[in-house]
Amino acid sequence: MNSLRPFLLVLVFTIGCGSSLPPAADSAQARAALQSALDAWQKGDSLESLQGRSPPIHVNDFGWDRKDRLVKYEILSEQASGQGWKARVLLTIQYPNGSQMQHEANYTVDTDPSLVVIRELE
Repeated sequence: MNSLRPFLLVLVFTIGCGSSLPPAADSAQARAALQSALDAWQKGDSLESLQGRSPPIHVNDFGWDRKDRLVKYEILSEQASGQGWKARVLLTIQYPNGSQMQHEANYTVDTDPSLVVIRELE
């Protein structure tokens, strides 16, 4: 059995390392997905409406979920980050009580295998 140990270790590592990482996010497609999502929020569309597009965009944004209104936005910076794409965005939010406030928010976008836009927790 001791003579099989090195062989088994190599076999386990070879099988475990067989899958490759997905391709890095396409920066133009990621920026377009983020802009489409933010434009939809600004127009008052639902999160679900983005899933009906072609291609669908899956969005997770806690402000949108809690029914805050996006008055305007500005993409401040963007960069590749690992396999994804990140953007820092200045959001002007109107709360249900009518008050407005600006927030800087970080978004992560993936483009493969599907378009996913996620607002990071602050």
